[in-house]
Amino acid sequence: LKPFWLKPHRLTAAVSHPSCRLSAARPAPVGAMSSSPAEVVLPQGCFGCMCTGQVSRDNVTVSREVVPGKALGLHASDSGASIATSTQDLTSCGSQGCFASVPTGASSEGNSECSDIGFRHALPALLGGSSASASKKDIQLLKTFHAQWSKQLEGDQAMQRRDELEMLMQQTREQMLVDPPSMPASRYGTDATLPTFDAEKHVPTLALINPGSGAKAGADIMALARKTPYYQRRFFNIVDVVRDQRRGGLLDVFRLELTAAKEEARARGVRPRLISGGGDGTASFALFMVFLALKADPTREGEGLEDRGNGLVWDDADLEAFFPAVAQLPLGSANDFGHTLGWGHRYPGDRAAPRAASPSRALGELSAWLLSVLDPDAPVASFDVWGIMPPGGEASCDFKVCELAGPRGADPRVLADDGQRHLVMKEADTPVPLFCCLYFSVGFFAYMTSRFQLNRHSNPRRNKLEYARQALGIVREPTPPELGRGLERVQVACGGEAYFPPRGQQAATGARYREVGFLNVNWQGGIAHGADRAPAHRRMWAAREPAKFNDGQVDMYRMKLSSPLRMLGTKYQTDKRTGPVTISCAGGSGQGVFFQWDGEARFAFSPTGEPFSIDVRKILNLPVVLGPGYDAKVTGAPDNGDPVRFGFEGATAGERSETRHRILRCVRGELDRELNATREEMAAAGLHCKGP
Repeated sequence: LKPFWLKPHRLTAAVSHPSCRLSAARPAPVGAMSSSPAEVVLPQGCFGCMCTGQVSRDNVTVSREVVPGKALGLHASDSGASIATSTQDLTSCGSQGCFASVPTGASSEGNSECSDIGFRHALPALLGGSSASASKKDIQLLKTFHAQWSKQLEGDQAMQRRDELEMLMQQTREQMLVDPPSMPASRYGTDATLPTFDAEKHVPTLALINPGSGAKAGADIMALARKTPYYQRRFFNIVDVVRDQRRGGLLDVFRLELTAAKEEARARGVRPRLISGGGDGTASFALFMVFLALKADPTREGEGLEDRGNGLVWDDADLEAFFPAVAQLPLGSANDFGHTLGWGHRYPGDRAAPRAASPSRALGELSAWLLSVLDPDAPVASFDVWGIMPPGGEASCDFKVCELAGPRGADPRVLADDGQRHLVMKEADTPVPLFCCLYFSVGFFAYMTSRFQLNRHSNPRRNKLEYARQALGIVREPTPPELGRGLERVQVACGGEAYFPPRGQQAATGARYREVGFLNVNWQGGIAHGADRAPAHRRMWAAREPAKFNDGQVDMYRMKLSSPLRMLGTKYQTDKRTGPVTISCAGGSGQGVFFQWDGEARFAFSPTGEPFSIDVRKILNLPVVLGPGYDAKVTGAPDNGDPVRFGFEGATAGERSETRHRILRCVRGELDRELNATREEMAAAGLHCKGP
């Protein structure tokens, strides 16, 4: 006799069943199930409808239910009198007599043992006889059919998810073209557009722009992009991208465009480019966003997010050749990064410029600036990116960070119960300390930056005045209890060799210094530069080596309060050193140090009051685009003798792997938990915390 599933059988529908999900993939069962119970005949070779419904044969009732993301299977009761299809986890299918349970997206081959057990429980009821009537051939036929059906179902579901993702991203693209409500008049004119992108001539370019920067000049530039083909797909609001990480959201669209730009660049034999539009901190933010977009996601491997062996969706060869070269659009207050790379000290069309531009002139400046970025002849150079890392051999840092709180104004200190004026702290916001592109320091400038962050303005000129007001306040006020005298509790080593306090001086002399740090670029605050240490007579006449951004070294400096008076200009006395740079702090209850990187400031402390250290070393080699205003006299020759490439950096293969792992932990949000202190940790350390 033929097995029952190869012969027509008369089954009775027990529930309504309007349609079959798999009808497009295979013939539907003979005799459509109506809204009332009716007899249907299954054709030869058909196992029946796999959709939600219920059919019965003699005294055996079979229910079938398909739920995306769950396991599918037929289950026999203990008596063997009935079999029901339900959703369950794969781990429990064996004990329940799984007939053919395979989770969505998985292969049936790895479930053979479970399926054999399930078949032998289910077959007596299906065949209406004993388990002996179920031959190995019968079981194998059923298993083969189920594998084919599961594969078909998996393909159908994958296609459905792809269609759904495309629909979601199309909706997101449409939203990108909608202007925000109540847009003010643009400084570039009402009918202005950006210059036409020539795919045969120009380099594929994307942009991540902060719309609130540059007195909202970023918003005006984004409005122009929304009206101009090519840019409306490739220019992104960086704030919206980091907020919209849902499936099919802006981060997905940015990833798709980044990958498309990579393939366009590959065909042209060039490296794609990325405009980072905002203040100096936006450069690190844009770098973070690129890694976030390229992070692999094992739950979405079928959507192009599979791991290429490095935790990212691009392999190492593509990263090295096509990681985008960064061009900085200067929309901040100091704009040290843009100034260093030759992209300007002010944004194109700045209204605060000495010769305020009319809308037409402002648009001309912006168009010329953008065409310089798109120009394939614009030089690309290597750039050292430093990073705040755990000490060598350690998996995590031994300090926590928080932010200065307190009232806005000239003095953030608050009178406490002990009669002293204390600094008040709060939980740190983003970004978490990692990428350091421009400079790093501990002491005066970091404390001033923390106070400035409480009083930030929308106007760049007012921000510069605010820095000066806070600096004056620090000089006039008594030192808060949270800080030591000067840098008396700080020591610095570079490459394992002591740098601060200066050689031959007692550690107590650190109290005479107000700041110690390093420059990676040769601009700080839009005013100061660095140059190799030299006697006074050489400082006046001789040319000195400037701070360079791609020599693999840091340009260390240390300053007293009186140092600016002895600088003979705006140049720091710097000392070239190799990394890593290790800042060791004595700790203490209720005490710590302010540090800043690229204009972002935090307060570092040990929750237990023990000594701690902040380690900074080179972590990336980043390609950057140099603008027409690049000044080699200030920043040095851009060619360091090595090919321009992207790469994770470290002295050994192990250190390079640690760098990659640290960056991946950052984009996964794991560093926030490691570094950002909770209110409980701040209170345990004896710090005064801002109220809830």
